[in-house]
Amino acid sequence: MDDLEFRRRVFANPNTTDKEVAVIAARNPDKAQLKNSLQQFDDDLMKALKVQVPDNLAHKLIWEQKSEELKRHKRRTPWYIGLAASIALTIGVTGTVVMHRANVNIGEEALAHMRYSETEQSHSAVAVNMDLINAKLAGFGGTLVSSIGNVRVANYCHLNTTQSLHLILDTDQGPMSVFIMPQKRDQNVPDAFADNQYHGESWALQKASIMVVGEKGADLAPLMQKVKRSITFSA
Repeated sequence: MDDLEFRRRVFANPNTTDKEVAVIAARNPDKAQLKNSLQQFDDDLMKALKVQVPDNLAHKLIWEQKSEELKRHKRRTPWYIGLAASIALTIGVTGTVVMHRANVNIGEEALAHMRYSETEQSHSAVAVNMDLINAKLAGFGGTLVSSIGNVRVANYCHLNTTQSLHLILDTDQGPMSVFIMPQKRDQNVPDAFADNQYHGESWALQKASIMVVGEKGADLAPLMQKVKRSITFSA
């Protein structure tokens, strides 16, 4: 792998677990520093994106604009023109936030992760077993009570800005993935989704949404039934 290809991969995914990237980073301190700095930047960006918009933001903006207009009451410009502009701005800001959240399709995010699943390795040095999976599931209030198959990777990942647990399994029909994420009102999790290589299905629980994704044409039903029987969430 040349320098350009190394940079292309780490810029595309700073948290990649690609073996070639890991080997080159281990041998070259400058490349390791680049990868670490991109990972830190990615983490900072994700934290920044998690800033919540206050529920009463629109009211505050309108109130501040009204107060400002009262101070300029003696000017010739009619106060209602400024207020109308303020309301339009408020609707534009809050509308943009709502539209952005509503348009995020978590299914498409999961499909994008699948394209790199063949090269993804577990971030933990501990072998993937039920204890490790349950340790990671605990943060979502979930418990794996029985095996769902041969899980070779259990990593946290981000679907849009939502931290999720990504399980990659080896099955008779090829690799399949299970994505577990906390339930959110502003998430668009479609019941079914697909591209030209993979397809997936999802279902919602009270505290979590779960997606199962496999190669196009694969029968997802057996793994979905295993997951439904095996994963429980606290009340």
